[in-house]
Amino acid sequence: MAELTLSDITATLKEVLLPYVRDNFPKQTILLDQMKRNSRIEIMNDEFVAAIYTGRHGGVVNLPNDAGTVVSAGGRPTSRATVSTEIVTGALNISKLAIDASKSSVLAVQNTLQAQTEKLSNDFARHMNRQLYGGGDGVVSKVRTTGGSVGTGTIAVEAIATSEAGYGTIDDGRALDYYGTINGDISPTKYFAVDQIIGVGSAAAATGTITGVTGTAIVSGAPTAIVTAADDAIYIGAAGAGTSEILGIRAALSSSTGTSTYAGLARNTTGWTPGFGSASAALSLARLEAMDGDVQEMADQKDKYILLVNKTLYRKYGDLLTAMRRSVNTADLLGGWKGLEFAAGGNVVGVFRDYDVPDGEVLMINLDTWTICQVSDVSWMEDPSGGGLLRLQNTIQYQAVMHWFVNTLCLAPGANAKETRKTA
Repeated sequence: MAELTLSDITATLKEVLLPYVRDNFPKQTILLDQMKRNSRIEIMNDEFVAAIYTGRHGGVVNLPNDAGTVVSAGGRPTSRATVSTEIVTGALNISKLAIDASKSSVLAVQNTLQAQTEKLSNDFARHMNRQLYGGGDGVVSKVRTTGGSVGTGTIAVEAIATSEAGYGTIDDGRALDYYGTINGDISPTKYFAVDQIIGVGSAAAATGTITGVTGTAIVSGAPTAIVTAADDAIYIGAAGAGTSEILGIRAALSSSTGTSTYAGLARNTTGWTPGFGSASAALSLARLEAMDGDVQEMADQKDKYILLVNKTLYRKYGDLLTAMRRSVNTADLLGGWKGLEFAAGGNVVGVFRDYDVPDGEVLMINLDTWTICQVSDVSWMEDPSGGGLLRLQNTIQYQAVMHWFVNTLCLAPGANAKETRKTA
């Protein structure tokens, strides 16, 4: 009888499951699939660096006649945009019993590993896709302003708001441009799951493990019953709360202006101020056309744009086209996703629904200005002896750890635009 060994499991992880993860992981979410990898960036130590043009060439001038003196200049001014390397991980466990019970067939364990890896990569991708829309603050919900604690260890939650009437202001000052519930597209408990460790309050001072999730509340248990205050920020994970997540769209396309920075450069740097609108209003074609006009000045003619919305505004756009008797065609992206077409200024822009788009937001994204910065592709962590499985101390369990050293960078925020507080 053939004996299944740990090396067989390691081979399965590396030769069968890792190619599966690399092939399927990026295609499970719209935005994650469409962003380019390492476009125009360099890796330096623990940072990603990109050279950015910050002005026009000073040597361009008209001469009064052919005896005039040309203007000598050193070229267009440049600067550096930098983002740090963030670490995203996912782990799965397999017991020694499962390995030994399948000694007659590698396939039995392979199927178990493949099933678990598929679910792990699904959730890994969803976790990443949420962060791509975020601002690096890591906030996923907040304690309700009124009636935040409804029992021991139970936290009533609500949509995040920074300064909106009817909502209390979240206690994390890094959280920008949140406006509470607009269309009800994202539940305040959407990103919570049983067994997650969460941090609550400033710097995630209170921690706990989620033991239950309802539509409006989460229940936490060990290590301690969380003590909360109204408007406390809630983070997934306690260590590094607010500093360890991806620097996504919210950071690049925020309402911050002047000397406020993104990727180390001030917002008043040429090309570094995005189109932004926060007026509460129904979505209209006129507003979309205005957004398109805002971004084209900073874009190259061949740049590829997409519009991203959540489900309510996706339906609203379809209604607008029908009411105006415009054709509703489909547009393909690399992952096979379909969308409605929006035409303005000679460009055809796909309108796509992504369930992680913040509630009430319309995002006009120039895909040629965004890049996913990665040290390497998603991979399995090796143990010191070269195997792909790590035995957990004092147990007969083995663990495989998926890791990705990554961040995102927008090379021209001014070629992108965001509208918030849009309704049907």
